Amino acid sequence: MCNPRRIRVRATRLLAESWDHEVRRSVELTDQVVGEARVRERLSRSVGLPTLTALARVLGRTEGWEEGEDGVFRHPLDGGVLSYDPDSRDLEIVARVSDRVRATGAASTTVRAEIRHTLAATGIGTYYDDEWGGVTEEDARREANRDAELALGEAAETARVKQREQAEKAHGDALTGQAHRNALDTLATLRGTRERELANEASRLLSDIGADARALFHRALAEAYRDAILAYARTRRATGISSTEGPDGVLDIEFELEV
Repeated sequence: MCNPRRIRVRATRLLAESWDHEVRRSVELTDQVVGEARVRERLSRSVGLPTLTALARVLGRTEGWEEGEDGVFRHPLDGGVLSYDPDSRDLEIVARVSDRVRATGAASTTVRAEIRHTLAATGIGTYYDDEWGGVTEEDARREANRDAELALGEAAETARVKQREQAEKAHGDALTGQAHRNALDTLATLRGTRERELANEASRLLSDIGADARALFHRALAEAYRDAILAYARTRRATGISSTEGPDGVLDIEFELEV
C-alpha cells in the first residue's frame, strides 16, 4: 500500500428559490370564573339592640366563627359562607361556585420568502497509486464529487432554514400580540357564558345550604337572646334566675322581678 492521494473537488451552485411561507402564532389563556348567589337580611328590623349586642359576643366565642379585620363574623359553609356584620346588623348567606375556562387565540400571515445565493462546497476523495482496496483515481474523483454535492445540499437547506427563521422573527412578535388579543376576546365570551351558568348553579346551591346556614345562625342567636334576657334580669336585680335548654333546643329561662 502506497501513500494515499487525495482529490479535492470544489463545486458551486446558484440557489435561486422563492416560496410562500406561513408564519403562525397561538396563545392559550386560562382564567377562574366565579358564580355567586346571596341573600341578605337586616336583623335590626326583627331583633332588638340588646340581643344584637350580645350576638357579637356569642359569635366571638363560638367555634367555627371567625372575626375578620373588617369586624365581620364569618362561618364557612359547604359551598359558601355565612356572615354577620355587627355594624350594619346584616346577616348574609353567600353560595359560591367556581370553575376555570380556557381559550386559544391564533394569528397567521403568509410572506414571500426568497433566496438568491451562490453556494460553494468542497469534496474529498482518497485513492492509492497501487489501487489498494480496489479504489481507483476515478473512484476517488466520483467520491469527491458526491461529497461536494452532499455539502451543497446541506448548505442549501441551511439557507432555507435561515430564510424561514428570518420570516418568523420579522413577523412573530406582531402575530403573538394579535393571537393574545384574539385569545382575550374568546376568553371574555367564554367567561361571560360560564359566569351566567355558574350563577344559576349558585342559586340552586343557595337553596340547598340556606336552611343549614339559618339553623347554624339561629343557634347563636338563641344564645344571644338568653344572654340579653339574663343580663336584663341581673340589672333589674331579679331573683330565682335559671336557664335550661331542652332536648329540642328550646331555652327555658325563669326569674322573678319585684314590681
